[in-house]
Amino acid sequence: MVDISHDSTIGMGGFKTAHPGWLTLTPPPVSGLGSVPRDEIVVKRPFHRVFSQAGGSTEAFKIGRFPVVDELPKLFREANVLYWASSLLQLTYDFIDHRRATYCPPPFPVPRVRFVQAGLALAFVQGQAVIAAPSGKLGSKSIMPGLKPCPIRAAYLLEELIDGGDDAFVKFIHNMDADPLLDELDYGYDLAVFFAFTQHVQYVKTGGLAFISDYQGMHLSLMTILCSQNSLTLRKHVTTD
Repeated sequence: MVDISHDSTIGMGGFKTAHPGWLTLTPPPVSGLGSVPRDEIVVKRPFHRVFSQAGGSTEAFKIGRFPVVDELPKLFREANVLYWASSLLQLTYDFIDHRRATYCPPPFPVPRVRFVQAGLALAFVQGQAVIAAPSGKLGSKSIMPGLKPCPIRAAYLLEELIDGGDDAFVKFIHNMDADPLLDELDYGYDLAVFFAFTQHVQYVKTGGLAFISDYQGMHLSLMTILCSQNSLTLRKHVTTD
């Protein structure tokens, strides 16, 4: 269940709106997202800005939704990025744990972080199935020639609800710069340096193919939870004869 009313909107970023939701899975998983009935979650959906034809980009705009054929790839791509980023982070901790078991432990505590728990949800139409026209024909819905009807009405990205306001949200490393965004005396600087270390491990262990290039999230007292906006930098593997 999701509340998409304007008054209940949690927030709006550059590409997605966030709304309160409640998730019930049958049977429920042992842990994680949806492990309890009516689990409070955040429901996100991509949007585009719709301006009046007479105005410019600085005026007020309306929120427009993408056709399903455009919306699904966007959310599947983001979910895959989160999946691979979580795997790369686990690779880093496997490396750390192996080194700690083999050599003396470091003279400082190793931060323990994780990515936000997330998943995809698809909403299906009831009755007559329609398919939306691709981008360029926004607003039209019809059965398109040569394509099978698609019963999917909308797609959503589900994330766990994290307690903490804007003060707890921190950008540690931006994907355009390998240096930490925080200054040495800022709270969380040690964690930003740790994230820079994880990038080195990921780059070396994947043979220069991939590393997490954007670290941002909630810096809470017991755990830092990284947001799903984190991105990967992928490099083509070139071989020569």
